[in-house]
Amino acid sequence: MSLPQTAGSNRQGAGFGAGMDQVSSWSRDIRFASGMVLLAFATTHFLNHAAGIAGLEAMEAVQNWRYGFWHSWPGTVALYAALIVHPLFALLRVAQRRTFKMPAREILQIGLGVMIPLFLVDHIVGTRVMGTFFNLDESYHAVLRRLWPNLAFSQTILLLLVWTHGIIGLHFSLRSRESYQHWRDPFMLAAILLPILALIGFAVAAREAGHMQLPPETYSDSAVAMFNQNVIWAKTAFYGLVGCFVGFVAIREIRVRTTRHITVRFVGHGVRKLTPGLTVLEMFRRFGIPHAALCGGRARCATCRVLVLDGGDKLPPPGPNEARLLRRISAPDRVRLACQIRPRQDLQVQILLASRLGAATRATEPEATAGKRGLTVIVADLRAFSALSERQLPQELIGLLNRFFDEMAQAIAAHGGRIDAFYGDGFMAVFGLEGTPARAAQAAISAAGDIVRAVEALNREYGAALPLPLRIGIGIHTGQAIVGAVESESLGRREITVGETVMIASQLESATRRVLSDLVVSEETIRVTGRGYRGTTPLKISIKGREKPLTAYGFASAPELAERDGDDQEPAPGIEASPVLLEPVPGLDVEAMEEGIEPEGIEHEPLSGAGSPLEEAAPAPQAAAKRGRRSNASKSNASKSNASKSKAGKSKVGKSAAAADTKKPPV
Repeated sequence: MSLPQTAGSNRQGAGFGAGMDQVSSWSRDIRFASGMVLLAFATTHFLNHAAGIAGLEAMEAVQNWRYGFWHSWPGTVALYAALIVHPLFALLRVAQRRTFKMPAREILQIGLGVMIPLFLVDHIVGTRVMGTFFNLDESYHAVLRRLWPNLAFSQTILLLLVWTHGIIGLHFSLRSRESYQHWRDPFMLAAILLPILALIGFAVAAREAGHMQLPPETYSDSAVAMFNQNVIWAKTAFYGLVGCFVGFVAIREIRVRTTRHITVRFVGHGVRKLTPGLTVLEMFRRFGIPHAALCGGRARCATCRVLVLDGGDKLPPPGPNEARLLRRISAPDRVRLACQIRPRQDLQVQILLASRLGAATRATEPEATAGKRGLTVIVADLRAFSALSERQLPQELIGLLNRFFDEMAQAIAAHGGRIDAFYGDGFMAVFGLEGTPARAAQAAISAAGDIVRAVEALNREYGAALPLPLRIGIGIHTGQAIVGAVESESLGRREITVGETVMIASQLESATRRVLSDLVVSEETIRVTGRGYRGTTPLKISIKGREKPLTAYGFASAPELAERDGDDQEPAPGIEASPVLLEPVPGLDVEAMEEGIEPEGIEHEPLSGAGSPLEEAAPAPQAAAKRGRRSNASKSNASKSNASKSKAGKSKVGKSAAAADTKKPPV
């Protein structure tokens, strides 16, 4: 089977398909724009209702402002044009479907759209139309008296139908945009609160209007006849349009069953024979083939893209929306959007972003929260774990790791973080999935302090049973990272975080070995917290893929994480000190030192039962204190001699280690 040169090469006989793509492209934009006009009108209308909580007079005052716009010529033209165009193009989109297998939320949105005219026509004719032609009082005093209490239920249903339909459409139109992830939660909160407040305001003001002593309204026979006639005309027009749609679909189905078939080969999912005209995405849905489509097939995301292996030369060229999106993701020539191509000849395609979910209806709904977010990432790793594992029984080692990870999980959860991955002797955690970036950075540093203290507690608890104490290295960085969920049939569902921020946090964790610190925090994280910390050592750390070294700060231990009083004070002493630049030093293998292997040309004390390699390479005052505790009177002379040698050796190790550049195994 031959492969085409490109999917955008010369295509003959594709004029009809190209025209349909053009229609689909601009009809989508018209449908979205008209829907936004209607949603804007509904929003101002519901805000007007919500003002009723403060009383009927407040409701009237807001209505005067609202009428100033929507009763003007531009507002009137925009509103009624949207009221006609939006349902027309929505029905056109539904008519273009060749299969009605779709996600539940699309079925819900279409169903709500069909139900809205049942309630909306009476409302429009009874207010705007009758007010224009018969000078019927449109003030809230009069309208609420007509509606309360007999028509209150139907108005409540109308409000909920319109609002739910509009919010579903807006949400699924915007959710593939990266910027939407930052304000999605406030948007959803407002979307829930506004109709609730509108219903409360409607009820409060309607009860107030019902108790007002006003003369009853009288209607002439001509006004009543005009009202009924307009209602019948409007409903007949809409449902006549729906009837035409049903007839069109029925005729098309009859034609489809009597026309020729094409063969479509789905790599990994078999061969299907079907009538031309369906989009590839509709084919996936019809045959229950799991496939992603974040935007629901509107060419707003690229999750449904496929690789066209054969037949691409007979496909129509990409429409404006598809071409724009393919350029944005730098897609190869043979990559197309499954929701936009309607093959009329044999075709072979391969899914590029399969969504392996248990149910076919969920296959087109990948995790809606996936996207870039500002996060603080912690990467932590146990020191000298290989040397520890060689000296422990398997059962003891696994028991220790279980206890270690349990303590780490508690420390992370206590500060609102989430552990994304455990790997061997380390883990990665993220902060900032909820709350502000400053709070996330502060929580991450606080959690790191708890982790260091937890390791110290484990050393006190297991000290007698360990050949060498536990030591941990922690790297923290703040920045943009991609978060989402991955799922497979064998491994199930997992939340993951990936990106440069994770890579930098991992390299900062590796740097803790070279600077002999328990914790290394990037300058960006310190800046985001807005706080100063004591006992820090400024560092310059080389990061793979970056020309300039990254500024970071090292912490010797958890007690030195204490903050200065006041969040707005200048950074604590030590921040302004000259940074230490970490550069490779030939002949120094810090990883080998951690495993207990003596590097050539460096002298330090041999391992004892109570000291770890990293403790032996600690700064001179701390190391001397530990040596003093281990010395005894019977070996005082020998200890002093060894101490003087070790002190000189450690001086070399400290200076060289601060400049070494070692690699951490991939996380």
